[in-house]
Amino acid sequence: MNLVVFFLISTLADRIAAVVGDEVILESEVNEYTSFISANPIIQKNFESYEELRRSVIDGLISRRLLLLQAEKESISVSRDDVIKRVEERLELIKQRFPSEADFYKALEEQNLTIDQLKKNYEDSIRTELLMQQIVQKKLAAKITVSPIAVKKFYEENKDSIALLPGRIKLAHILIPIRPSEDSLKKGFERAVEVYKLLLTGADFATVAREFSEDENSRKNGGMLGRVKKGETIEEFEKVIFSLKPGEISQPFPSRLGYHIVEVLNKGNDWVLARQILIKVLPVKADTQKYERLAEKIRNLVKNGADFDSLAKIYSAVPEIDVGEFFIKQFTPPYDEIIKKLEAGDVSEPILTPEGYHLLYAREKVPERFLSFEEMRDQIYQFLYWQELENLYKNYIGEIKEKTFVNIF
Repeated sequence: MNLVVFFLISTLADRIAAVVGDEVILESEVNEYTSFISANPIIQKNFESYEELRRSVIDGLISRRLLLLQAEKESISVSRDDVIKRVEERLELIKQRFPSEADFYKALEEQNLTIDQLKKNYEDSIRTELLMQQIVQKKLAAKITVSPIAVKKFYEENKDSIALLPGRIKLAHILIPIRPSEDSLKKGFERAVEVYKLLLTGADFATVAREFSEDENSRKNGGMLGRVKKGETIEEFEKVIFSLKPGEISQPFPSRLGYHIVEVLNKGNDWVLARQILIKVLPVKADTQKYERLAEKIRNLVKNGADFDSLAKIYSAVPEIDVGEFFIKQFTPPYDEIIKKLEAGDVSEPILTPEGYHLLYAREKVPERFLSFEEMRDQIYQFLYWQELENLYKNYIGEIKEKTFVNIF
C-alpha cells in the first residue's frame, strides 16, 4: 500500500511545475502558455531558448497566483455581473472573426467545445484579470507620481530617438516596356515556324527542344515545364496552354518573351502538364533607345502641365497607376537619390529596369520632422506611468513572495 501511495505521489509531483502557498501550478498549464507564446514569432524572438521562455511563463504564473492569494487575504472580489458582461463582450469579439454565427458554432464543435464550456473558461480567466486589476489599482496606482518636469526631461533626453517623424512620399508610375522591332519579331516568328515544321514531320518534341529551345530552365529536360497551375504564368501563355487537349501541340504563338510552341501531356481542372520550345525575341539597342525617347517625351508632357493619370492610361503597360506610400529612408540605391530629388508634383527621369522604363510621379511628399513636446507629452506621460507601475508591481510581487511559500520543481 505504501508503495502505491508513493507511486501516486511521485506521478502527481511529475505533473507539478510549482507550488505557491496552497496552490499548485501544473505542467499542463505551463505547457499551454508556452505553446501559445511559441506560436507567436514576434514574442518568441525575445527569448534565446525554450528554457528561458518556459521559465518566464512559470514566473508569470507564480506572480498571478501570488496576486490572487493576496486578493483573497484582503477580501478583494469582483461581482458576477461584471464578469458575465466581460465574457459576453469577449465572445462577441470572437464571433466577429467568423463569416457567420453558424461558422462560429461549427468551429466550437470541431474543438469539442460547447458554448457553455467556452463561457466557463472565459469566466475563470476574466475573473482573474479583474481581481488582478483591482489589487494593482488599490495597492500600486496611488503610489505613481509622474511630474511634468520628468515628462519634459524625458523628451529632451530622448528626442532624437523618439520624436523623429520619418519623411514619406506617395508615388504613382508609368511603365513603358521595351518591345522588339517588327523586323525582330518577324525573324523570330520565321525561326519558330521552321522548328514547328520539324515537329509536323514527326520529330521527337524533347529532342527538338534540347536542340532549339532558348529557355535555359527547361531545355536540358526536353522542354519539360512540369505541372503549370492557373495563375502561375503570364496571361498570354496560360490562355493557349489551357485551350489545348492532351497530346496536342500548339502552333507558334507570341508572348513578351518571344514565340512558344507547347505540347500538353496531361490536364486537370486547374493544371496542365506541358513542355515547350521557346524562341526568344529580344530588344536590341535601337529598341531601347526608341522607348527611352518615348519615356522622355511623356516626362516633358507632365513637366509642361499634362495630367499624369491620363498619360498613364494611354502609355503604361500596367493598369495600376498608384504604387503606394513609402518612408523616404527605405529606398536603396539608385532609387534613394531619385526620390530625394522629387518634390510633390515632380516626375522622375526615365528609370531602366528589366521590365522597361519607369517614370515615378510624386503625388505627395512630407519631409521628416521632429514632433514637438506638446505633440508627444501625453504619450511620454503614459510611457513613464506604465514604466513606474511595472517597477512597483515587481517590488510588490517580491514582497508577497517573501511572505509566501514558493517552490519551483
